[in-house]
Parts: sequence; structure tokens; C-alpha cells
Amino acid sequence: MHRSLALLLVLTGLLTDAAAQEPSAAALLPETTVLYVEAPAPEQLIAAVFDHPIRQKIESLAPWQAATRTAGYRQFLTGRKFFEIQMGMEWREAFETLTAKGIHVAVDSATGGAVLLVHSGSEQALELLAGRILALSFLSGENRQEEGEYRGITAYRFDKVWAVVEGEWLVVTNRDELGKAVLDRLLDGEVDASLLNSEVWKTARQDRDATSAWGFVDLDALRRLGVGRKAFAGKSDNPGVEILIGGILDLLQETPLLTGTLQASHEQLAVQLELPSKAEWISEERTFYFGDGLSGQGPDVPEVKDSLFTLSAYRDASEMWLRAGDLFNEDINDGLAEADANLTTFFSGKDFGEEILGALTPQIGFVASRQDFQDILPVPTIKLPQFALVLNLREPEKMTRELRRTFQSMVGFFNVIGAMEGRPQLEMDIDKLENGAELITSVYIPEEGEEDSEYAPILFNFSPSVGFRGDQFVVSSTSRLARELVLQPRKRDGTGRNTAVKLDAETLKTVLADNRDQLVSQNMLEEGNNKDEAEVAIDLLLEVVGYFDSVTLDLQQQQDALQLQFQVQVRQE
Repeated sequence: MHRSLALLLVLTGLLTDAAAQEPSAAALLPETTVLYVEAPAPEQLIAAVFDHPIRQKIESLAPWQAATRTAGYRQFLTGRKFFEIQMGMEWREAFETLTAKGIHVAVDSATGGAVLLVHSGSEQALELLAGRILALSFLSGENRQEEGEYRGITAYRFDKVWAVVEGEWLVVTNRDELGKAVLDRLLDGEVDASLLNSEVWKTARQDRDATSAWGFVDLDALRRLGVGRKAFAGKSDNPGVEILIGGILDLLQETPLLTGTLQASHEQLAVQLELPSKAEWISEERTFYFGDGLSGQGPDVPEVKDSLFTLSAYRDASEMWLRAGDLFNEDINDGLAEADANLTTFFSGKDFGEEILGALTPQIGFVASRQDFQDILPVPTIKLPQFALVLNLREPEKMTRELRRTFQSMVGFFNVIGAMEGRPQLEMDIDKLENGAELITSVYIPEEGEEDSEYAPILFNFSPSVGFRGDQFVVSSTSRLARELVLQPRKRDGTGRNTAVKLDAETLKTVLADNRDQLVSQNMLEEGNNKDEAEVAIDLLLEVVGYFDSVTLDLQQQQDALQLQFQVQVRQE
């Protein structure tokens, strides 16, 4: 019994030592690595794509079958068959064998080079691959390959790329010195100056869960090298970009690290990026993006029928407008100054940034949904989604009167301009609802004889309206959506996220289907297809959109880190 136990302990120790001696990719890479990405189990990524239930549906589509009959695809099949013959196995089995222990990509700041490390589960399979590299190159008609040697190891060069096989590792790099450094660590086992022992690696690796792919970017090192300095700092030339990611750009000037993960399965594709964050890293002019202490939260957005798109965000529009001089370049500020003067006039002399935008809280909601024209006439030829802003007023009693008068003035202004251009006029109405809400609506009046038309101009998608309920203020493209929103029960709690976005793929497919005839005509004009070809292309688009359920994006502060999560949900049959 004692002898058996002793033998078991010895064998366990030998196996542990052997595992410890097996180098990791981080042990082979230099400590000056600034970008690193790994896929520890590539076969899972392959399975998520090639074993997905919708694969057969895609392959049964006419455009896919047509693509498989092209000369280029036949050439691809010939090359793949040659590869399978040389490897003695089918391409998928060969790929899974060659990459069994992971794929790793890195960029080194010291040499300016990039390296691909493939950790195989079979030395024999790698030797077969290496033995065919030159043959494959010759078949491609390229004559720029050469053979070299480093420390007794054969290296193959194609243009500026070197490929080397040693043991279970395939090393591909575009810098000789980087490849030699990796091979030296592989042969000598020295890891003192490797990525594995660097502080960046230890910090990035904390709390890493099992994922399909993982990686990091050393932002501190990039800033020292001057990379991205213009993008991370300075004044913006695009207000839209500033609203969307201005706060993140500010954070990138200070945060030391960016880490990211990817999860792929039959149900979803999920990407998460994480940045260490502190309130003191955000400049005063960009507190509009996160709020004090990075605590700003977007509002709960009301749910509506046939929801297409929702946005919930914290953005202090007044602060951004007032600090435009610090945020934007001279050209943008000149345009904003002109807009400010015009808007101040429009709002009866009130300062647009301070008194109008300042009357709104930073919680911004946006909703878009499909329009149902079943009981509405005239019906526009092109059917657009309806959309609305959902805002909150700081002083509802005061601002409701002001905004009501402003909307009425806007309707009058649009009617004057419309009359000059021969467009239909807007007719306005006021509706008091039972829950204390108030709607001010407008609707385009069709020309005589066009009241029942099903091919009306595009402007009949709109019936501009505003709604008030307590401190809630709704600005909507249609009276129907404004009514639906102000009748919704109020939700006072925030979402816990700075920004939350959702796109519903099923509703998107329905909206596209509503406009199928127009999309077919557009395809014929722009692509030069005949009607049958255009119908196939649009039906393919509808089919592909129907494979998905939703797309979401969330930005939220978690303890000392800012997280950006992006997910694509696949529809389950």
C-alpha cells in the first residue's frame, strides 16, 4: 500500500513538472508586448459557426448556392482538397489538431513587429504543415520564398513574413528579431523578461473567466510611444462622436489598460471591453458624459408596441453646449454659435444652452417603433418607423407653458415654409387625457381627392406632437406614439447603466418587409439588377435579418472599471 502511494506521488510529481515546463504563449513573448489576443479553444469558435442550426438554412439560399458555382469558389475547394490530402485529414480535423492548445496574436512595441503563435496538440501535424509550406507557395505562383536557419531550426520566409515550427509551436512573424526572441525563450526556457512576468500581464489577467477569446491593450505604453495621442486628446471635430463616445475618449487619456473578452455560442455573440476608471481622470468639460463621480444613469424607457429601437443615456446636453469652446474645434464652434443665435431667437430670446437645454435633466430616452397604417389614411408609399424623445423637466410648471408656446410657433413656421414650397399644411389640436397628461398634436391635411390614397408622399409618416405629464416631456414624430408614451406608467428608477441601446431584429424585418417593393425598386436602380434579381437580393436580406433576435449595447460603471458590453442574440427555432 505504501509503495503504491509513493509511486502515485512520484508519477504525479513528474506530470506536474512536465506541465510546468510546457511554455505558455505569455512566457514566449517579450515584456514589451502592447497588444495580446488569445483564443484558447479555437474549435469552440469553429463549432459556433459551422455547427449552428441556421447554417443549413443559409446554405440552402439561392445566392449562397450561386456563389458555390463560381470559379473562385471552385479554386478554393481545390486548394482545400490539396491541403487535406497533404495533411491526411479533413480540413476541420486538421485545423482543430493544429490549434488544439490555442491561437495567440501579439504586437511588440520594441521591435514594431507582430507575431502569431499557434500551439498545436500534435508535433507530427505541425511537421506535416511545415513540410508543405514551400510546396503550397510554389503552387500559388509566388517566387519570393526562401529558406533560412536559426539555431538549427529551419525557417521559411514569404515576402516579409517568417514561419517557423519548433515542437508543438508554429511561430509566424514579420520581424526577424521578434521571431528570434520568441525562439530563444522557447529553446532556453528563460522567462524573466517575458510578458508572463510583467505587471501588465498580472493586472490584465485578474478575474479572467473562461471565454472564446480574450485580450488586452497596454494603453500606458501606447501613450508613451505617442500612438493615438490625437484620437485620445485634443478638440473634437464631430459633435455626434462627442455625444456618443466623448467621455470614453477622455478616459483613454489616463486609463492604463483595455481588456476584452469574446463569447461565441449558438445563442449569442458577446463582446465585453473593460477600462479601469476613476472620477478624477475625467476632465471638467466632459462631466456631461458621466455625471459627478461617474454615477450618471440613463432612465428607464417606456415599453411600446412593436418596439424597433430604444436608447437610454445620461448626457447633460446643457453642459456640453455651454462648454463647446473647450470640446470642439474652431469650425464646429462657429457653426454652434450661429445655431445658438438662431435658436435663441426662436425661443423668444431665451438662451438655448442655459435656459432651454438647462431646463432638461441629463436623463435622455429615445424610442422608435413600427407604424401600423391599418386604420390610417392616406398611407405613404414609403413607411418609416415612428420615433420620439422622452425627457424630464426640472421645472415642469414653468417649462410646460414655454415649450407649449414654442411648439405652436414651430408648427406655424413649418406651415409658412410649407406653403411657399407647395407642401400640405399642418392642422393642430390639443388633447387633455384622463391621467393629467396633455398632448399638442399636428397632422398633415391631404389635398382634395387624396384623402384615401395609399401612395401618399413620405411626409404623411409624420404628425409632429409633444406630450406633457408631470415632469415628463415627449417630443414625437407622430401623435400615436406621443399618446402611447404619456399614457405609460412612470418608472423613476435608473437603469444602472450610463448608456443602453437595443435593436429588435424581428421588428426590423417587419419594417423592411413593409417597404419591400420600394427596396426592390431601389436595388434595381442602384445595382442594375432586373426585377427577379432584385427580389432575390431583398428577400435574402429579410431572411438573414430574421435569423437574429436582438442587438444590444450597454455602457456601465462597475466599481473601478467602465464596461462596454455588446451582444448579438440569435433567434432560436
